[in-house]
Order: sequence, then structure tokens, then C-alpha cells
Amino acid sequence: MSIERLDKIIAKRNALETLANKHKDVLNDAFLNKSGELKQESFLREEYERQINANRDLQIGIVGRVKAGKSSLLNALLFGGSTILPKAATPMTAALTILSYSDKLKVTVRFFEQGDIIKLKEKSDAYENKFRKLEAELFEKARKKAEAKAGGLANVIFDEAKARERATREAKSVLREDIGLSGAFDQYQKIKASPISQNEVAGREKDLYPGSIEEISTMLADYVGSEGKYMPFTQSVEIAYPNEKLKGLRIVDTPGFNDPVPSREERAYQLLKVSDVVLILSQAGRFLDASDKDVLEKVTVKDGLRELFVVASQVDYQLLGDEYSDMSLEDVCSDIASRLSRQARSVLMTCNESGAFDQLIHDDGGRVILTSGDCESMFLTFANKSSWDEDKKTIWKNLCENFRDYFSDKDEATSKASLKRLGNIDVIESKIEIVKQKKYEILADSANKICTSWENAAEDLKQGMENAVKQQIGRIKIGNIDSLQNEKNSIETFCMKVEAGISNAVTNAVDDWRSETTKEMMSFVSNLQADAKSETKNARTEFTRHHSYTTGWIFKDYHEYTTQHTRVNPVQLRAAVEDYTGKVNNNLKNEILYELAQLKRKISSKVAIVWATKAAEQNMDEDAVAVKINAIIESLNIPDFKLPEDALPKELRESGAKEDAAGDHLLAVCRSYLNGLANNMSSLLIDEIARYTNAIKKADLASKFLEKYRKDLDKLIHDIQNKEQSVSLYEKIIKELEAIA
Repeated sequence: MSIERLDKIIAKRNALETLANKHKDVLNDAFLNKSGELKQESFLREEYERQINANRDLQIGIVGRVKAGKSSLLNALLFGGSTILPKAATPMTAALTILSYSDKLKVTVRFFEQGDIIKLKEKSDAYENKFRKLEAELFEKARKKAEAKAGGLANVIFDEAKARERATREAKSVLREDIGLSGAFDQYQKIKASPISQNEVAGREKDLYPGSIEEISTMLADYVGSEGKYMPFTQSVEIAYPNEKLKGLRIVDTPGFNDPVPSREERAYQLLKVSDVVLILSQAGRFLDASDKDVLEKVTVKDGLRELFVVASQVDYQLLGDEYSDMSLEDVCSDIASRLSRQARSVLMTCNESGAFDQLIHDDGGRVILTSGDCESMFLTFANKSSWDEDKKTIWKNLCENFRDYFSDKDEATSKASLKRLGNIDVIESKIEIVKQKKYEILADSANKICTSWENAAEDLKQGMENAVKQQIGRIKIGNIDSLQNEKNSIETFCMKVEAGISNAVTNAVDDWRSETTKEMMSFVSNLQADAKSETKNARTEFTRHHSYTTGWIFKDYHEYTTQHTRVNPVQLRAAVEDYTGKVNNNLKNEILYELAQLKRKISSKVAIVWATKAAEQNMDEDAVAVKINAIIESLNIPDFKLPEDALPKELRESGAKEDAAGDHLLAVCRSYLNGLANNMSSLLIDEIARYTNAIKKADLASKFLEKYRKDLDKLIHDIQNKEQSVSLYEKIIKELEAIA
């Protein structure tokens, strides 16, 4: 409906422009004066697209560490329980996955850029250097410990080979915790071992056309499977297919780790940032523990619609404890939900500096959802148990042993109902549907507001043009030809008398505006910068780390101590910077448009004063002065203000938290960048304001204004001399205007 309204607005605007071009001598000024909000058709369509259609589909972002159950959830939610999306074997096989609706089945695979591969090599080299250093330290520590034990005894032998083997194993174990480095090392080793040439795939994409949904899994194994031929180079996978559940949706499954691949990290960040719904997946058995911190760091505050839910996945594993042996399945689920809701609030309160998790903390528990993708899949494929993989068969065996009243091979109806209860997919779908309806309401309201604004502007433009014609008819009917002829005869002398005054008035108005606007814009940018710097403070938190050690050989003493540390979240810093640039780009444009409107009023007012003082006897009132001045300025086609597009420092593009000195350095980088951005913005605004004012001064508004006055006077004299013919023509123009709906 809204697009039809837009088409009508554009048709009306174009019809008015056509009529203005047809009768330029009487309608052109009125059209230019009133068409500011209704620029070219392309502008209206682009602006409508930007505000209304850019994010029409409800975007759902899913975050969670590897093995959190994301693939199982999506297979149950969208693929009828079939194993279409493979489970990520390692962090680096967890490609960014995007699912959307399409009439035809299509899979698009994007490969890493060459720069990504270079970055992986750098991280891999860093891993190897760190590994060799740590291995040497551990080996030396073992050697010194053996020497201390020997105490000079010759019969104590240090097994160097075993010590070396143990040091290697321990070093690998320690570095495995640094997923960014260890993942990059693993990935780059696969790239080096791959028979595929980097040049063959780097920076490219490949379209696949499976014959059926089932074929997707086979095809994807080649690109995201742990042994897949193209897996080392796969950045993302987009699956578009005809599924009614996906209509109006776009689902983004992001890799849940500190991604060392720049293009994938950047794309995942941007997609998650604009997601309307974010599902944070965490295993119920390790619910929101320390390993989830990188996942939580990815979630930032979003302007507009944003709904957060925590999905406690793999809940079936929580049913196996003895404490639940005498409880009903419903009571067990309720008990687990209450416990995890309390735990979620407790954990999220410690990392909510930016307010991103306010919804989850202050909700009554309805935002923590228990689910089991495997149980939902088992419910959907219950009639074909032979298709279940070993994980599903194990789950079924455990459920049958621990909850015999709810799960058994003999009672299909009860078993399916119980599996569906544990799957709990209906609850997730209902939450998504509620948000989808909210988004439709918001989009419909936005469409209505922008169309109403343009409809009013189009009608105002039409009325302005009608008034211009009616005013000309009025001038014709009351005009005195002798008086006007005398006015024309003295026009050159008059123009010489008044032109200098108009030029000075324009110059004074422009200079005053330049000074006032520069101060106001500097204050505007400074206030936004102060807000951004204040937000960066929230990215830095303090925490205590506990340590322990023992002393003594036979009689050991246990010692404890604590150290104070700080942690800085680079994703939160980046969000503060992007929020600043977003406000600058959006709000500054409106501020400048307001100031430009003020400039037109200032010039018109000062020129009108000059006209009233020095040309009281001439045939033009204050409104006519304003129309002509505005039309002249609109016809100058001065380019719009251009805003800077500075690239973010590379440190702010990473997602891993930084501690202590490294965190303080990152904070300093961010604030330095904000200072530089503000300085660049201030410098650009000063230059742009100067460019605009100089363009108006050079345009010689005084001579253009007086030229219009001459032409209007000649036209009026001509119309009065041909009164009947002119009035008849103008009445026809009014009818043409009235016919434009």
C-alpha cells in the first residue's frame, strides 16, 4: 500500500514539474521555492528505500560458542529435523551462515579474501613463536625441578625426551585456550596442505543449485565439513530456499569465537549489529560460563527494535541427575528454567556496562528459553528412528531409562509429546512471530509518516503554484499600465540605486550565518564526541583474579592471594564509535538542512528590508522577495555537504577482550581516534560552510534577483496589454493544476 502511495506522490510531483517547465515564466519560481523536500524522483525512491525497505525482513542473529547446539536448533527450526546444517567440528569450521527465503533453492559460498589468508598466516606464525617460547619455558622449568629434586644425587636421572614431550603437550593445551591464535594456526595448516590453489578461490564466490533440501548437506560437507575440500577457504554460506517459515525473515548464524579472519569478523559484526532479534545460545550444562564471554561481547545496544533471548540448549542432558528422579517432566523443566534464569541475571549484571542486557536482567524469566534441537528433531523424525545418529540414539536411551513415564518405544503419543516439550521450538517461534509483528507495525508507521510528509509537501507545492498563478491574475486585473511603464522606463536607474544595497544585505546575511552556524556545528560535534567518550568508559571494567601456590616439600603450606586487573571490550568501544558516527551522519544532516533554511530566511529578510526602504514604490512585496531569493538559491545546485568516512583502526575491528596495559592502550587508541574524527569533522564543517557561503557570494544574487524583477515586470506589462487572453490562459493553468491529484 505504501509503495502505491509513493508512486502517486512521485506522479504528482513529476506532473507539477512538467507544468512548471511548460509555463516557466509564471510557475518556475513557485516550483523551485516549494519543491525542496521533493527533489528528483530518484532521490525520493532512494530515501524511501533507505528508510523503509533496507531492513524489511526481520533479521535474527544467533550467537553461541562452538558446540552450543546452533546447528541442531536450526535443523529443527527450519529443516524438519533433518541434519542439513553440519555441526562445526572446530571453531574454524564454523562458517558464517545466512538463511533466507527464495522461490528457488540456491546456496552461495563466499571464500576468504587474499588479505584474510595473509592475516591467518600472521596469526599462525604468532602461534608458533608463542608455542616455541612456552615449550622452552616449560621444559626448562621441568629440568630445574629435576635438578632440585636430585640435590646433587647422581642416581636421579632426568628423562629429557619425556620432559620434552610433556612440555609440548602442556604448551599445546595452554595455547588451545587462545582460540584466535590456535584456530588461525589450525586453519592455515589446512590451507597449506590443501590441493586447492589460493588464487583459485580467494575473494570469489560460488553458486550451488541443489536439487533438493537433502542435497544441501552433501554439498556443504565439501565447504564447511572438517575434511571438506574447500573448507580451509570458506568465509560464509548463504542458503536461500522456499520455506514458508522463512518468509519475512533472515537468519544469521555467526561464528561464536574470537575470529582471526578480518572479512568474516567484520561481516558477522555488521550483520549482528542490525539484527532485530538476537538469540544467545549457551549449553544448559555450562550455562553462560567463562567461555561465553567472547560471545556476550558481540552483543551491543541497537537503536530501534531489538529483542534479546537466551536459549539454554541441549537441556536434555540436564534431566539425568538423581535429584530429578521423583519429579514430573514439567516440574523438572520448570526447576531448570528458574535456576538458569537466576544464573543469567547474575552473569549478565557483571557485563552490562553498556546496558545491552537490560531486557534480560529485568525480565521475569520469559527471555530464558530451554530447548533441545536434538529432541525437536527426534520428535519430527520419530517414525524413522533408524535415521537417528549416535548422539540422538544415546539421548533416547538416557531419557527412556530416567523418565520411563514420558519416554518409551511402546507409547509413541506420550513420547512425541515429551520430546516436543523438551524441544520447545514452538516457544521460540512464537517469540519471533511477536517481534515480526512489531517490526511490521514499525515499518508501516514509518512508511505512513514519510508518505504523509511527502503528500503534504506535494500538496503544498501545488498550492504554491496555484497561488502564484492567482496572484498574477490579480496583478493583471488591478495593474495600471501607465504606472508600470514608468517603472520600466526608470528601471536601470533604479537597479543601479538598489543593487549595491542588496549585495551588501546578502553579504551581511551570509557572513552572520557563517559565524553563527560554525559555532553551533562545532558545539554539536563536541557534544556528540563527549557522549561517545562517556560511552567508552563503560567498556573498561575492573575485576579480581585469585591465585594460589604451595611451599614446602614434605609439609606443604597452601597460600592464596589476589590481584586487581582491568578488562576492555573492543566490541563495546567500536559500538560507541559507530554510534557516534551514526549520530553524526543522521543528525548532522538534519542540523545542516535546518541551518540552510535559516540562511534563506536571513537573506530574504535582509533583501526585503532593503527593498522596502529604497524601493517602496516598486511593485514587489516581502513574500515575492522571499520566493525569488529561495528560487535563485535552489537553482544554484550547490553540492550537498559531504561527511567523512574514516576507516576504523585495526585494533577496534577485533573482538577479544584486552586486559590491563593492553586494554588501556586500546582505550587510548579509541579516544585518540574519536579526537581525530571530531577534529576532522570540525575542519570539514568549517570548510563546507565556507564553501557554501562563498558559492552564494559568487552567485551574485543581487543581479540575478534584479534580472528576475525585470523579467517579471516585462511579463506583467505584456499580460495587461493582452488582458483577456492572459487571464484566460492562466485560468486554464489553474484547471490543469486542479486536475493533478
